[in-house]
Amino acid sequence: MDVSKNVLYGLQLSGKDIVIEDSVYLQLLQGARCSLEQTNLNPSSVINKQLQDDLKLSDVHEKRALFGLTSFLLECAKQNVTLDEIRAVLEESNFSPKRIQHFLDVYHQYKDSIRRNLARISSFEKAQIVDVNWRLDYNIKNSQSDKVNQLSYLVDLHTLHPGESEIKIVSMTCSLEQLQDLVGKLKDAVRCVEKQVSS
Repeated sequence: MDVSKNVLYGLQLSGKDIVIEDSVYLQLLQGARCSLEQTNLNPSSVINKQLQDDLKLSDVHEKRALFGLTSFLLECAKQNVTLDEIRAVLEESNFSPKRIQHFLDVYHQYKDSIRRNLARISSFEKAQIVDVNWRLDYNIKNSQSDKVNQLSYLVDLHTLHPGESEIKIVSMTCSLEQLQDLVGKLKDAVRCVEKQVSS
């Protein structure tokens, strides 16, 4: 399992008995788990100021450890990682067997609820384009100059987010060259997908 340097650093701090005491480690682990089970989970700010205040975190090392534990727990649940893979990463981060077992217990017990919560967040899943409307506009003049004589395309992409029934519209204006560039890139994407499907 690949873990970023920042997450690995936070895990390594969490694994050090000298830096993070056992009671603080358990508190941080429970805080990480609670933050990922929130019904209003926002992936961009899982570790918020309120959580840090609730846990009474004053030390920079404790904050980094909380970040590492939360991020690692999130990635493990997101990727549905096995207990053996988690154990290997925690052992590399110099966790004691007792701390490894605490982490594995929390992960095993709450993995399904964290995964359900992640599935509800639409920002992890991309919206689908369900329809496209366009029209050609011709600008004869504007307020700054008498003559413009410029073509522009108004494109509306109708999108549907997973789990929602309301269609949202994303509007954009582009020149002929920009529209040709967009169409070319979409054709390239279609060719790549077709190539992957056929192989």
